[in-house]
Amino acid sequence: MAHSTPASPILESTADRSFLGFLVRRKNYTVLVAAAILVLFVAAAALAPLFYSWEATTRVALDTALLPISAAHPLGTDELGRELLARVIWGARITLVVGVVSVAIALVVGVMLGALCGYYENWLTNSVMRFMDFMIAFPRTLFAIIIVTIFGSGVVSLILAIGISTIPANVRLFRGPILALKRRQFTTAAKALGARDSSILFSHILPNTMSLVIIQGTLSLAEAILIGAGLSFLGLGPQPPTPEWGAMIAASRAHVTSNPHVILVPGFALFLVILSFNLVGDALRDYIDPRSSKAL
Repeated sequence: MAHSTPASPILESTADRSFLGFLVRRKNYTVLVAAAILVLFVAAAALAPLFYSWEATTRVALDTALLPISAAHPLGTDELGRELLARVIWGARITLVVGVVSVAIALVVGVMLGALCGYYENWLTNSVMRFMDFMIAFPRTLFAIIIVTIFGSGVVSLILAIGISTIPANVRLFRGPILALKRRQFTTAAKALGARDSSILFSHILPNTMSLVIIQGTLSLAEAILIGAGLSFLGLGPQPPTPEWGAMIAASRAHVTSNPHVILVPGFALFLVILSFNLVGDALRDYIDPRSSKAL
């Protein structure tokens, strides 16, 4: 009689420790679907030129304007006869680039400033923290609008506006953990062995904040995408004919009753991406720090 070979305990343990294994074990199928949606959008954005050329995405064809969803036009066409599917795919490319780059800028600068302000306690770092408190109290969207107004509308200005306006919150968020880690025994031991401050920061303290960086980065992506779409909705993002979801929603307001698919398509894409990032971010927090879920 054939005997089944038991699975290796090491492989089982490794699979169980992975984020995917964590979701499967918790039967968190909602987050699995959210992760699949994000993978789909990222893949579509990366392969956008293979599906539709830039010319096909921005070319005006009034004879095919406002066509409903059909086999020939999977998501219909907009008021200028452009394929909505093509514009949503290219819009995903722009939206994800804006979100990822702006969050990366905010995290790098915010973590470094938070680390310096947490490790060194003097009048200079205290002044920096008071300035960050002032920036946090200032309306973030208004601050982003001011930055876009100064630098002009466009993708680069949108990235700078979102990134710079997010830095103060990250500085405040990461200063606390750095301050606590500075007083831990391994930091004291490193100092006693003659380690330099830079070595202690980059080799001992900052690596212990990587889980927080991952969680904050994932959750910040949803907020960055929402702010970017809001600024584009106000006309402060990439200018026509660039396909950006917020700008597409703004341009289709006149057709919300007669041709609702024109506004629903980019709106639903924006909704799916933001919701998926929030769900995956919350699940990542529970995966990395199980105590957070128990405390709720």
